[in-house]
Amino acid sequence: MDVLTAYNGALLRVGLYLLIFWPTVGYYVYQDCKRRDRSSPRIRGIVYGFFGLLGLVAYISRKSRSKPADR
Repeated sequence: MDVLTAYNGALLRVGLYLLIFWPTVGYYVYQDCKRRDRSSPRIRGIVYGFFGLLGLVAYISRKSRSKPADR
């Protein structure tokens, strides 16, 4: 069995998804947390970045529910 076609290519799709969205979302969250002086911006970037687009939606929704003084 070839690694690229295992599980009908699911491993490849998940790998590409993580390769593209993890660094992109993670960097956005990291920079925003650093700018807003939040605790642990690096860890937040890693965790939210791991979940990709779902993590980005969760982060933005949490950010929009924060106090107006934080914006």
